[in-house]
Amino acid sequence: MKTSVLTLAVFMGLASTNALAAATDLTVAGTITPAACTPSLSNGGLVDYGSLALTELEESQHLYALPAKSLNFSIECSAPATFAVIANDNRRDSSGINPWQFGLGKHQDQVIGYFFMTMFQGNTLVDGAQGYHLSSEDAGNTWNYVITGSLLDTARAADYRAAFSSTGSDIQGPTPASSVHAIMDINGVINKNLTLNGAMALDGSATIEVVYL
Repeated sequence: MKTSVLTLAVFMGLASTNALAAATDLTVAGTITPAACTPSLSNGGLVDYGSLALTELEESQHLYALPAKSLNFSIECSAPATFAVIANDNRRDSSGINPWQFGLGKHQDQVIGYFFMTMFQGNTLVDGAQGYHLSSEDAGNTWNYVITGSLLDTARAADYRAAFSSTGSDIQGPTPASSVHAIMDINGVINKNLTLNGAMALDGSATIEVVYL
């Protein structure tokens, strides 16, 4: 592959020099990271509520609350690396306007509701020791210390980043880490004004991605 790229560059150069023809540019781009980091969720990332009746759900004026669920969230790196986490809502057309809400799909063209994902500091480990949560709203230029880490949809909060630190007082930015272990809490609600005709299937989906800093 390296030979092919080099040969193409030489041929382009000769054609430009000898024939004085129009030129084009060849750009080589990419990002080399110091380590490879892999995120994972327990249970294959599946939050399964099984079969529930609306009468079993906690009710408020406008919403039905789904039972709280949790998954183990881990990031393992081949060597210490500095990274953050972002999330993409795969059901964005059903999630409303708030960036922390992830859609639960639609039932007969009706928006079902939404869920959100959070991680509490007390349940987070960075390289086996107490971990701390950071957030950035300007793509990692500045960071804030937060007790609860949240994931937001990048389409509606493009510059938001969630990250981790091994030092509670350090809000300059995330610290390099080889592993992070946290508990991902998933809380969801169903809109109360839905017209239900038969069973309604929840269809929430989000992609969590590690980005290197």
